[in-house]
Amino acid sequence: MRPTLTGTARTAPPYSVQTTFLTGFFGGPFAALAILAINSFRLRRISRDAIVWSALLVMLAVGGWLLFHSVAGADVRAWFTDQFGSRAARFAGQALGLAVVGVGYLLHRREQVNADLMGLTRPNGWIGGIGCIVIGMVVSVAFLTLVME
Repeated sequence: MRPTLTGTARTAPPYSVQTTFLTGFFGGPFAALAILAINSFRLRRISRDAIVWSALLVMLAVGGWLLFHSVAGADVRAWFTDQFGSRAARFAGQALGLAVVGVGYLLHRREQVNADLMGLTRPNGWIGGIGCIVIGMVVSVAFLTLVME
């Protein structure tokens, strides 16, 4: 049993699942990582979640590099372009962004449910979401510029 009255202050509620979903969908994987990091900061879980952020960032970096610097990556790009045409890059970014959102939801699902059950007022999703989307797009362009060289 845990005491209900503690001397520590409550953690701030995380951004809503809808905000994180839309951020990952429109901003891609780096925007989804940014909103995941903000939620971890708001929930005071930085030390626990930093390993997951790092692993996701390394997987994105290594996967992106392999996509443009390996024979298998060239085959994957060719297949994706054959299947989706000029929209292939956009679909890949959206899929990766949503995959990161899924990992973030698995990390914070208990806190998300608790915030809904307790009726906590969530932060304005427009401000955080649009900020993370802009950051994600800038980082994506810089990353692709570096990787494609």
